[in-house]
Amino acid sequence: MHNRARGWRRTIVVVAVGSVIAAVMTGCDTSGSAALTSPPTVLGPDTPPPVSPPWTLAQLLNHPCTVLGLDDLARFGFAGPGEPDRSGNPHYCRWLTAAANPRQVKMYFAPVYRQEFRAHEDLHRTEDRFRTLTIADRPAFLIDDHSESGRRNCRIWVSVASGGLFAFEFAVVDPHPDWDYCAGAVEIAAVIAERLR
Repeated sequence: MHNRARGWRRTIVVVAVGSVIAAVMTGCDTSGSAALTSPPTVLGPDTPPPVSPPWTLAQLLNHPCTVLGLDDLARFGFAGPGEPDRSGNPHYCRWLTAAANPRQVKMYFAPVYRQEFRAHEDLHRTEDRFRTLTIADRPAFLIDDHSESGRRNCRIWVSVASGGLFAFEFAVVDPHPDWDYCAGAVEIAAVIAERLR
């Protein structure tokens, strides 16, 4: 349990550091002019996002569990509706597989609307088992994380068209040697990516 939590905390720390860098850079466009762009509107905890997608990352910042519905969770073997955590930066949602599922997984989603994808990718490029890919026609990368205790996590970051990225983690409790758990993680990340604009 400690190693799984450490993997997610490491993801949060790296995303938070990147968010600080991005916050310093936010406001200037890349054309070389000094024109300011208006920041996206973040919905407060008491203001729900639109009922149906597509959503922006800013709309989901305080509502990260909205991104997957109960039907999605049942299809992938997770218990709903998820546990939001708004205490850190970024805010995230955590889901657990249903108790009857023989493959126990903790799944996390964090919308990070103030992070530049390429800069974040560069931070991770030298990590073991780093791999670039495309998810729902968007640039993405993943790290197939192996801990010393044998735990396995698949950590994924996906670029979002309106700016920013989302972090997704599939933390496997008891890995099965014949299970390509990163393939399952990519499948769920693709569902999420298709709901974001």
